[in-house]
This record gives sequence, structure tokens and C-alpha cells, in this order.
Amino acid sequence: MKKGITIVLVILILTLSFCIGVGFFFTNTALQPANNKGRDIEACKELVYNHYPELRQWHDSLEENGLLRDTFIVNSENIRLHGLIVCHADSDSIQDQSIVLHGYTDNAEIMMRYYYLHYEVLKRNVIVPEHFGHGLSEGDHIRMGWLDRLEIPYWIEMAHHLWPQGEQIIHGLSMGAATTMMLSGDPTPNYVKAFIEDCGYTSTWDQLAYRLEVDYGLPAHPILDCADWVCQRRFGWSFKQSSAVGQVAKCTKPMLFIHGEADDFVPSSMVYQCYEAKQEGYKELWITPGSAHAQSIHEHWEEYCNRIENFLQTIRQH
Repeated sequence: MKKGITIVLVILILTLSFCIGVGFFFTNTALQPANNKGRDIEACKELVYNHYPELRQWHDSLEENGLLRDTFIVNSENIRLHGLIVCHADSDSIQDQSIVLHGYTDNAEIMMRYYYLHYEVLKRNVIVPEHFGHGLSEGDHIRMGWLDRLEIPYWIEMAHHLWPQGEQIIHGLSMGAATTMMLSGDPTPNYVKAFIEDCGYTSTWDQLAYRLEVDYGLPAHPILDCADWVCQRRFGWSFKQSSAVGQVAKCTKPMLFIHGEADDFVPSSMVYQCYEAKQEGYKELWITPGSAHAQSIHEHWEEYCNRIENFLQTIRQH
């Protein structure tokens, strides 16, 4: 009898140890990746310049004229978070603002093409925050947008303080798009007028489950359950709770949904779930033909600009 109980206890201990080990491995892989390329600011700048050489002179000119500068905030956990302020020389008359949110293991400078669009095409001042655990921001892991959404109001308030007569929009890419959607379900000031999400995922659980299957050929259960349990205890948040769909369902402000038709990193099927979840307020959906993940702005530049300009014009008329 005692021997049987001992065997059962050993099996339970081994099973628990295995589950915890799997959970730690997967949370480390997904949330603390060894190759967090967004930590290398200069390399990301050079990557952008290689694709768009004309942006080097533009970027340098902004810096030389004091129109692009670094700033830091301190969040509720006393963590310093970095961002870029891109201010128009004529900001006395140009007061509208955009908050541009980067993706997974990226940083503010990798979003140069996006903040160029908002600055030069849309004629807006721009703030580009760097999420917890990215770029020059402090933080020991990636939070997939869920807790990041709680820090965006700091940047919203900063932008409003700098340009108090203007209106704001939030534009996010990939994980930044998920952050945008997650934020959209929370109360935001009246001067925040609209949201633009480009290739965001439905939830952290869905995205990690998809990558687990595609990258490793493994099922979500029980691996992701173990990882979620570990994440809750290590970092204080849950994959399942981290839902863009759930937040978009509460959004009443206008939203433009963009997704590449050929996206196989965040599957394009997810955008339809997010779009359908939004029941109140104006919304638009644009599926970019043939585009892979985060490539819509690069492969459809003119239409990308026009779509956003037309979206903003439409919501002003509502």
C-alpha cells in the first residue's frame, strides 16, 4: 500500500515538475527571447535606411533642428519607459497628434516609415513609445500588449500636454496593433478620436497557440496551459485574459482594421474576428492583396496613405 502511494506521489511530482519546466521554457522562449532585436537601436535604424535611404537625411534633419527627441516616463511600477517625440516646426498651428505603437521585439526607430507617414503626409505631431522590455525601455519580459495598454495613457496625456488644442489617433502595428485594440476597450479622453490597427492578433493565447503549432508542431493543450500558469505567477498576467477581441467588443470609437492577405505570422483570419467583434461605432476593414505580415505599408504605400487619410476625413464628418 505504501509503495503504491509512493509511486503515485513520485508520478505526480514528476508530472508537476515537467509541467512547470515546460511552462518556464515556453514563457522564456516567447516572452524573454534571446534575439530581442529591438534592443539594438542603431541596427534597426540601419535596417530602415537600407530600405529607405531618403529617410536618413530626413531623420538627421529632424534631430539637427531639435524636432526629434528622446523622452522617458515612469510607470506605476517605477519602470522607466522610453519614447520619441516628433514635433512639427509649426506646432503652434499643427496641433493634431498620433501615437504610433511598434511590434514584438521592435522599437521606435523601426517604425520610422510609420511616423514619417503621420508627420509628413498627415501633418501631425507624433509620439512613438517603446513598450516594456523593448528598445531603451526597462522591463524584463514582453507583455504582448495586455499590460502595455495600461501605459499608453501616460503617452496620451503627454501628447495632449504638448499640443493641447489637437486631436489624437492611435496607430499600432502587430503587437502594437493588439495593444491598440486592447486599449480601445478602456475609457480614453474625448480628444482621442480613433484607432488604427495593422495586423494585430485576437488574443495572446490565440497567437501563441498558433505559433506553437506552426513553429513546433505542438498542441496548445497542455503546453500553453502550463506556460500560462507560469506567466501568471512570474509576471502577473494571463494569456487568456489578454484579449484584443474582448476589448474591441467594448470599443465605441472609430477603428480602421488593416491586415495583409498573405500574412502567415499573424493569420489574416484573425482580423475578421476582431472586425466582427466591434459592434458599436464606425469601422473599416482593408485586406491588402498579397501582403505578408507587416508589409502593407511597404507594398501599398500610396493606398496605405490614402486609406488612412480617407478614414480620418470620414470620421470627421460623422
